[in-house]
Amino acid sequence: MSTGPKRDMTRAKAAAGKALSVALLAVSAAAAGEMAPIPSSSREVIDGFTGSKLTIAVGEFLLSSTEITQREFEEVMGYNPSHYRGEARPVESVSWWEAIAYANRRSTREGLPACYDLATGRRDGDCLGYRLPTDAEWSAAAGEAEPKNARLGLADTKDSRAMLRLARDQGTFAVGTLPGNRFGLHDMWGNVWEWCDDWADPVSSPAPAGNPSGPTQGLARVLRGGSFLSTTGSWARGYRTSVEPGRKSPYTGFRIARGGAAGPTPSEEDWFEPYNRAPAGYENSIGSLTPLTGPEPWPARRKALLEKWRAILGAPSIPPPAPEAELAAEFDEPNYAGRLMFLRTEPDSREKILLMLPKRSARGPLPVLIVPYYDVDVPAGKNLGGRSYVPPSVRSFAYMAAQQGWIAVAIRWFGESYGERYEEAVANLALRHPDTTGLGKWVWDAQRLVDYLHTLPFVDRSRIAIMGHSLGAKMSLYAAAMDERIGAVVFCEGGIGLKFSNYEDYWYLGERAETLPPGADHHELLALIAPRPFLLIAGESADKDESWRYINAARAVYAGYGKPRNIGLFNHRTGHSPTPESTWRAIEWLKRFLQSSNGG
Repeated sequence: MSTGPKRDMTRAKAAAGKALSVALLAVSAAAAGEMAPIPSSSREVIDGFTGSKLTIAVGEFLLSSTEITQREFEEVMGYNPSHYRGEARPVESVSWWEAIAYANRRSTREGLPACYDLATGRRDGDCLGYRLPTDAEWSAAAGEAEPKNARLGLADTKDSRAMLRLARDQGTFAVGTLPGNRFGLHDMWGNVWEWCDDWADPVSSPAPAGNPSGPTQGLARVLRGGSFLSTTGSWARGYRTSVEPGRKSPYTGFRIARGGAAGPTPSEEDWFEPYNRAPAGYENSIGSLTPLTGPEPWPARRKALLEKWRAILGAPSIPPPAPEAELAAEFDEPNYAGRLMFLRTEPDSREKILLMLPKRSARGPLPVLIVPYYDVDVPAGKNLGGRSYVPPSVRSFAYMAAQQGWIAVAIRWFGESYGERYEEAVANLALRHPDTTGLGKWVWDAQRLVDYLHTLPFVDRSRIAIMGHSLGAKMSLYAAAMDERIGAVVFCEGGIGLKFSNYEDYWYLGERAETLPPGADHHELLALIAPRPFLLIAGESADKDESWRYINAARAVYAGYGKPRNIGLFNHRTGHSPTPESTWRAIEWLKRFLQSSNGG
C-alpha cells in the first residue's frame, strides 16, 4: 500500500509549521529589546484604608515592548536560569534581585547610570537608567480593564490534569507572538508574571502622589500580569499578587522601564470649575453681610479688622514659651513614621500632637498639613488612646496628607486636655486667662505649634496648610486668619456664618458671640486670610448654599490681590460628614497650592 500522499501531507504540515515558527520568532525578535513610550496619565482608585478617592498620576516613561527574553538576559548576565528553554521565550526562574541586577548591568553597558543599590535594593528615584516598572506604571501601560490578546490559562478550576498539561507540556511562549496593545506592548497579560519595583502594601493604601512607588519596606514585591497558567475566571483577582524578592519560579519573569515625569495637568479653567459652581441666585450675592471693600485702602482696613478680631478673641497675657515638644512614643507604619509628642503651649501646660513623617516623599524640606480635632486619633486613623477614637474613614485627614508625601501634624483641642471635660477646661481657662475665649485659647495653641514647626529643618516654612472638619474646621478658620504663616486652608462643614453653628457655646466664643461689633462675621476672617487659598466644603448641614455669600464677600478682597480663584466652595449635599469625593476635592485643592511655595 502506498503511503506517499500521507507522507507528502505530513511533510507539508511540518514545513508550514516550521515556517510559522520562523515567522513568529521573527516577530518576537523585532519586538524584543524595543522600548515603547507610555504617555502620562492619571486614574482614580479607592483607598482601602479610608474609603476615600485618590488620583494616581503617572508621568511619561519607557517600557520594554516585551518581557525580557532569554537571549537578552544571557547576553547581559552570561547565564540562562530558565526552565522552559528558548531564546525568544521570556527569561524566568529569576528572583527580583536578579532582575534589578540585570537592569543595572544593562544600564552600565549602554552608558547609563545604574539605578539600584544591589546590597539594599533601594533605587535612586531620579535615575534615568534601566529599572523595573512601578505597580502604578504597569497599570498605566496595561491599559485594558480586561486582558486582551493574552497568554493565559484556563477558566476551568476543577480540572487539575488540564492545568498540569500546560505546565508540563506547553510552558511559555515566544514573546511578541500576539498583537500588542495600543502602546505596542506584548504579553502584558499572561506568559509570565512580571516583577515590579514596589514592595507590596499590606493595607491596600496606595500613595496618590505623582509616580507613586509603593511602601519603603515590606516582605514581598509586587507581581503583575499573570502567567500562562493563570485562570481566566473570577479567581484571577486582577492578575496582581506578591512574593518574596528572593523567590524564583518558572512562571515569573520581568520587563524593564526607563524615565518618568510628572503627570498631566488640566487647564486652569477646568481645574477650578468644580470649586466655583454657585447655585442660581448666589452667583454674586453677599446678602446682609457688610461689604469688605470701599474707599478706605485695604491695608488700613485689614489692620483694623485684625485688631478687631484680636480684641474679640483675647489671648493669654503671658510670654509665649520657647518652642519645644517632648517625645512620648514612636511607632512605624507602612506609609509614615509616627511621633506622639506633647507640645509646650504655656510654661506649665502641654498639648498632645502627632507628627507623621511620610516615607514616600521628595528630597528637601516638605510641606506640612496641620489637622486640628478633638484628639489626634481620628485624623491619623489610628487608636492612640484618645477619648473619641473612630476607625479609619474619610475624616483621617492627617493620614491622607502623609500618603501625599507631606508631613502631617494632628493636634488635640484644649477642651480634651485643659480639664476633665469641656466644662472644667473652660472654667480653668477663665480662671487662668479671664479675657481669653475658647477660640482665643485655640489660636494661641496653634501659634505655638507653628512656632515649633519652624524649628524643624525638614519643614518647608512657606508651605504650611491647615484642614479640619466640624470643630476642626472652626479651629482651622481662626488659626489661619490670625496667623499669616499658615498658607492654605480647608474648612469642612464648620458653619462659616456665626449663626450657622454653635459659636455661642462657651468653649468657642461664649457670650461674646452676642455682643460683637456691628457687621462682625466670618467673611471678615476670610478677608484676613486672603489671598491665601481657602476652600469651604459644605454638606447642607452646617454649611449650605447660603455659605456662598461669605465666599462672594471675601472674593472681592481676593480679586484685589489678583487671585479671585484662590477661594472656592464645594457642596457635596449629603449631610454633615465628608464624602469620599469631597475629601478628594479637598486634597486636590491643597495639592495644587502645596506643590510650590508661590501660594497659587
